[in-house]
Amino acid sequence: MRNLKNFIPILLTLLLGGLNCKEVYTPPAIQNNPNFLVVDGIIINGNDSTVITLSRTRNLSDTTPSVKELSAQVSVLGASGIEYPLYEQGGGRYAVGQLLLDTSQQYQLKIITTDGNEFRSDLSKVHTSPPIDSVYWNQDSSYNVHVYLNTHDPNNSTRYYRWEYVETWEYHSAYPSYLQIINDTPVLRPLNEQINRCYQTKNSSSIDVENTSRLSNDIVNKFEITQVPAGSEKITAEYSNLVKQYAITEDAFNFWDNLKKNTEQLGSLFDLQPFTELGNIHCVNNPSVKCIGYISFSTLQEQRIFISKNEVYPWSYYPYYGDCYQDTIPPADLTKYFPPGGPYFNTLIGTNNGAYIFSSNLCVDCTYHGGTTVKPLYWP
Repeated sequence: MRNLKNFIPILLTLLLGGLNCKEVYTPPAIQNNPNFLVVDGIIINGNDSTVITLSRTRNLSDTTPSVKELSAQVSVLGASGIEYPLYEQGGGRYAVGQLLLDTSQQYQLKIITTDGNEFRSDLSKVHTSPPIDSVYWNQDSSYNVHVYLNTHDPNNSTRYYRWEYVETWEYHSAYPSYLQIINDTPVLRPLNEQINRCYQTKNSSSIDVENTSRLSNDIVNKFEITQVPAGSEKITAEYSNLVKQYAITEDAFNFWDNLKKNTEQLGSLFDLQPFTELGNIHCVNNPSVKCIGYISFSTLQEQRIFISKNEVYPWSYYPYYGDCYQDTIPPADLTKYFPPGGPYFNTLIGTNNGAYIFSSNLCVDCTYHGGTTVKPLYWP
């Protein structure tokens, strides 16, 4: 792959040249996909499960999702020979419950793909992350919400940090529903089967790293984790952000920092990246076979913050369902809108003087917007 220095002039030539030419030349760096294995995840020691995702690179010009690597054998291997298998979960994900690793030993990730290639990360010790001091937020003059964290290591021994976060938010449909169709007959909808209150969860896709190596004290102050734009659906009821903190090495920091700079310009981790340093994972049986990814071993520190719609102001939200309506139909015409066996393009709301009230599925059933009605256990 080209390094970033050589790739940027080519990219600029393409962008600028395309303004005056009818046909744009696409160089081999973009056309040809070497199908590298991509490894994403952190080996967590102690208080949480470990999840590793395997996939293959795609061209920068591809619009299709990355291809997941299936049926691989994945494990954590200790220098002493002890081995902890990870189990395939589907979609290129491999996981194991709590690992209790010996912090005096070194470990590596071992992967055997279905083509017979064996990959191993460099041996590494298990690092210990200090606690997160605080996670907090404020609004700027444009009413965007910024989520920050503070952390520090009193021993001045961490210095290099990586964060991930998980956002969860509650949202509502336009109307509640008190009736449902069962066996072609309207019946009362149980309260525990409501469909106007939903929850969505989204994992972070950004790369968040920081280092304090140039500071006399190992302190991270007001590091921005994410921003929620003013009017976003995420804070129309209740919003949660679970911040996860890991301790990493200087080499890991350099890898993620370089990758962050490249992906901000060109794509995501799963695209073909124009830099030479691919990470700390190597094919042991065939060094010419490349792999992208950096595996770290760390304990996990977490802290969750909640933000309510009553705490942000103003918050001009335009709902996903747009302009909704309610309409009525007499019982005799029910099958016109709710034909026997379905499909239904509307959802019942209730009754009014004998007539049934209904609206579109999107305006009544919040699951049509991609969420779930299952309330998280930690929800207030």
